[in-house]
Amino acid sequence: MTVSIDARFGSKMAFVMAVPKEDIEISNFRNYVLTVEGKKTVSENSEDKKLVLKIGRDGILYVELISSGEKPVEDFSVIDAHAPDGFKRYFQTSAAKAIRGITGTYLYYKNYVDDHIAYAVGPSGKAYRINLGNVMDKNSKLRKVLDKIPEEGTFHKAYFNDRLPSAIVENRQPIKAALDVLEKYGYVKKTGRKVGISEEYQKTSKLLSVSTGKEINQ
Repeated sequence: MTVSIDARFGSKMAFVMAVPKEDIEISNFRNYVLTVEGKKTVSENSEDKKLVLKIGRDGILYVELISSGEKPVEDFSVIDAHAPDGFKRYFQTSAAKAIRGITGTYLYYKNYVDDHIAYAVGPSGKAYRINLGNVMDKNSKLRKVLDKIPEEGTFHKAYFNDRLPSAIVENRQPIKAALDVLEKYGYVKKTGRKVGISEEYQKTSKLLSVSTGKEINQ
């Protein structure tokens, strides 16, 4: 699909979309063929790259092609080895936002009683541990997020900003981690729509009995 932006008309754009106020980034590619006014340029190496597009207030299109020289972290064996006793990794997801052209990773671990922890791994490989707890424990991060999910309609991570303690919200990494686990268990699902890079979610029909702590499927 081709999206057309006419910089001469400030807020007008094909498909009734507004000209982006922020940079448009295309990342995680290594080679390119760039044609500028009939002159073709090809990439000189296979390093990870990022393309940044921005339309200034003067109507000028600014294009920046960045070679990051970094590669995504793919070996998590050290983190696996340092996970608490009894915890095993059982799935992973990608971060919503790329930093310096590299997308981070979230690793999820649980033990035999279904206590959960997550590690948010940044582009440098540095891991930040998030203790999520057990969904059956009303004091855990998982349960607190689950209990605040709206029964109807849709929501984004920002929905929890003023509904949960700052110790849970932090920089929204714990919210992202909790939603990933709750999605894995079927309590929430993505709608496939986004606001910027923020995924839209909705609650499913799967319930948790407050009195018994058992899952109920409707």
